[in-house]
Order: sequence, then C-alpha cells, then structure tokens
Amino acid sequence: MRRRRTEVTVELRKNKRDQHILKRRNVPAQDSTDSDDSEKPTNPEQPPQALVLICLDSPVRIGKQSPPFTSINQDHTMRDEYSLYFIVNIFNAFGILVDTVWALSYLTDGGNEQIQMVIDSGVVPFLVPLLSHQDVKVQTAALRAVGNIVTGTDEQTQVVLNCGALNHFHALLTHPKEKINKEAVWFLSNITAGNQQQVQAVIDAGLIPLIIHHLHGSDFQTQKEAAWAISNLTISGKKEQVAYVVEQGVIAPFCNLLSVKDAQVVNVVLDGINNILKMAGDDLEPICQMIEECGGLDKIESLQTHENEDIYKLAYEIIDHYFSDEQEEEALLPQTSSEGYQFDPQGQIPSEGFKF
Repeated sequence: MRRRRTEVTVELRKNKRDQHILKRRNVPAQDSTDSDDSEKPTNPEQPPQALVLICLDSPVRIGKQSPPFTSINQDHTMRDEYSLYFIVNIFNAFGILVDTVWALSYLTDGGNEQIQMVIDSGVVPFLVPLLSHQDVKVQTAALRAVGNIVTGTDEQTQVVLNCGALNHFHALLTHPKEKINKEAVWFLSNITAGNQQQVQAVIDAGLIPLIIHHLHGSDFQTQKEAAWAISNLTISGKKEQVAYVVEQGVIAPFCNLLSVKDAQVVNVVLDGINNILKMAGDDLEPICQMIEECGGLDKIESLQTHENEDIYKLAYEIIDHYFSDEQEEEALLPQTSSEGYQFDPQGQIPSEGFKF
C-alpha cells in the first residue's frame, strides 16, 4: 500500500492481487518531520497560497528578467504557458527557492488531481535534482514534494522515476540526518508499492541493502518505514524479486520487529513474512529454518495470543501452514494401500531382540 503523510486514511488503488488491496498510505501526523522549524517555509500560515504570495511580491527581481506577474489571472492562478518560465527563474534565488519548493510540497499533498497539476506544469524535472542540493532545507522540501507525488498513481510515480530520482537515494539513505533517512525510506516504500517494473528499479539502483540496514539499526520511525517498504515489495513484487530480498538478509531484522509494541508494525511484518513464505517455492524449508534460527518462530508463536485479532489470526495461519508438526508426523506414518498399512519387510530387528 502507498501512504500519504498527514492522515491515517488511505486511498484504494485499482489493482488487487492475492487478496491484498494495494493502497498508498499516509504517515501519521506524529511521525512527520514537521517538528524542525528551521526546515519549514518562512510563511506557512496559508501553504497552498505560498506560490501565489511569492508571485505578488513586487520587489522580486531575478536575473535580467522578472517573473511574468502580468500572466497571473485575477483568481491568483498562473497561465500554463508562463508557469514553467516562472518556476525555472525563481529557482535561482535561494530564499525564494525554499518557500517555493515547500509550496509545491503542500500542493502535492492535496490528492491525485493536485499532483497531476504539478506534473503538468513541467516542474518535476527541475524538482528532482534538488534532492541532492547542498542545503538540507532545500533537500527536505524537495524530498517531501517528490514523496507526495509518488503517493499518486503508478503513472504519476513513473514521472518521478523517469527523471532519475532513484539516483539520489543512495546519498539520502546514508545522510547524517535521521529525518532525511526516514523520509527517503518512506519515499521508497511507496515505490515498492507500485508495479513490478518500479520494484525492479529500486533493486537495480542497489537500494534494497540500504533499506535492510535501516530495518536493522535505525531510529524506530525509520525502521517502521523500512518495514513498509519490504512488506509492500512482498505484495507487489514477483517471486524472483522477493527471493532477492531474502538473499540480502532481510529475514532476521524483519523478524526482530515482531516484538515491538506498535501493533501496526507487527501486522505489516507478519504480512510480509507470510507473503515471503507463500512465494518461497523450493526454498520454503531453508527460509523456515532462517526464521526459526533468528528467533522469529518463537515470536510468531507468542503472537498467537496477541490482543489484536488480525495479528493473532495471521500468526496462527503462519504457524499452521508452515511450522506445523503435522507434515513431519505424516512423513513418519507407514504407506497405505487397499490392503492396509505397508510396513517395511526389510526392517532390521535388533540381534538381541527388543528391550522394553
């Protein structure tokens, strides 16, 4: 599922597979990075109007030409033929740049129609390179804006990917600021909720090991986003893509999150484990062994008594389908035929007889 940031509500996506409805997800307000005022726009009281307020600021002059203020209609909107011209010119001034990118992030947080409006303006190819801007304020705003765009449809998401967005994410995932890491993993969780080509793009960019790194040892909010990224991949990805994630060592850090108190995270991880086991094929036995050796099986067994109904039902389903002793017991039973049980006539009897 893909998630937007400001609310818990989700938008249903069109494609449904394996009983899972893929949705773009919202990040709860308490998880957002809005607490750092130094990275916010300077005038956030009316965010959607920020770009218009900038346009109406008459002293603004950038380069030899000023932005085309005469093209602004009475309803404070800019005609399409001038919008790109304005944005390209305004991106040359740092102070206005920060506020402008934040304005775009607010616009793209309004739903798919607003996202499409921003895409149609032609700004995305100029927005994506700002992910590697030297100033963290610009990076944060740009990451928020492109992150909001990829909460839209697969087609809208592809516009961002076509601009080379994933090339910037190795640096973002290794950024010294934890909040940048969290936003970057959140962005990728919405890419892995896309189609298989988009999942493959994340794999080809070499980002899966970095996601697993954050799954293992980052701040909990970043771990949470990493859990979504992996779980979404197990839903959207094909068998070979899921197998690749397992090969990168996802099982142990994934299972470690089964003991956290956040029921949503536990449910997301259980769902991911269940999907991995479903797609394991001939690798089922070694994957089950991995889960058992890292303590995951003990955690899943304990979750069968969890107070959350979805969690205990899913935990029971995993144990029943993949870790039940019934298969072993059936293997020990003698084969049967129309004449009854068929015992091995060559079975060896101890030379000293049976001892009771």
